[in-house]
Amino acid sequence: MYNLYQTKLRRDINEKVYNKPYFVIEIFWKQYFGLIKTKSWWPFKTQWYQVMWVELPDDKTYVNSEIERIKKEYSKNKSNILFQFGFINEIIRFENVWHRSDEFKNDMRKIRLNIREFICSNFALKVAFRENMPQSNIVYDITKSDEQILSEMNSGCKERVKKAIKKWIYFGIASPDWYDLFYEKWLETAGGKWINIIPKDQYSALIRYLTQNNRWNLFISQIDWELVAWSICIYDEHRIIYLYGFANRKFGNIWWHHYLKFKIFGRARDNGFTYCDMLWGAPTWFPEHPLNSVSTFKESLWGMKIEWYGSYDLILHPILYKLFEIYTKFRDK
Repeated sequence: MYNLYQTKLRRDINEKVYNKPYFVIEIFWKQYFGLIKTKSWWPFKTQWYQVMWVELPDDKTYVNSEIERIKKEYSKNKSNILFQFGFINEIIRFENVWHRSDEFKNDMRKIRLNIREFICSNFALKVAFRENMPQSNIVYDITKSDEQILSEMNSGCKERVKKAIKKWIYFGIASPDWYDLFYEKWLETAGGKWINIIPKDQYSALIRYLTQNNRWNLFISQIDWELVAWSICIYDEHRIIYLYGFANRKFGNIWWHHYLKFKIFGRARDNGFTYCDMLWGAPTWFPEHPLNSVSTFKESLWGMKIEWYGSYDLILHPILYKLFEIYTKFRDK
């Protein structure tokens, strides 16, 4: 199982690019690194802790003893708000082309709700109000031929890609003099959808790091010499990982991104990669989830969807936690 959240690549990006402090902890017989997040409320400073990609053991007694140990240790500091776990125990994995019926979706919703109830009632945890690890992700086997990939896409996606192919839309890799333009267009698109993106200084630091280590490409598609879609992809082991991207709002049609992803799959395959990881996805049949529309787009391209247990909070300071929850939800709105 690929593990981006505990890789050296992610650790280096958080430490060297985003300048985020981290810590190392041993829990459930394994060693993990996690992030320390801080928030200043003049004249006070609070912090919380995140450890993603943690495997939850079956032994309930042992799990409770470990959680109690962490709570005892991290609640000593009265300014600590919470300790968040991202559990990667797998609920199910399935090919998107196989499971699109409402019956399957309803079953998946019931299963996830039951798992949430079990974890919260047995381990004194709370479903995280702000996810830092997705509850699912979508992975594509790009060793398949272009014909196989097209055959497994849903009908709407397939027609959009075929239409783009007929129009001879240009596909390629952006040169360095386009990197700033990408950020400007990305910021413009995100602002129109009320989406937060990383600050410009962090973006520039990320590009420098990835370029120095030869770990990325900025893929683009053009029509009539105008850019219509962009995607930042990073490389790790045998995988290509979709990190950021957008489509030009001027053209008002998401099918440019379908085509761009299709071309990225082929190029990655020709360069020896075997999987493309699209990362974040919404849990199946949770239309209220903020990533639902993003997940629907990714699933339309075919691929395998993997459902995880998700993120849970260990509350260290109940009053601060409640205030932080209210503040975060208000800010996001």
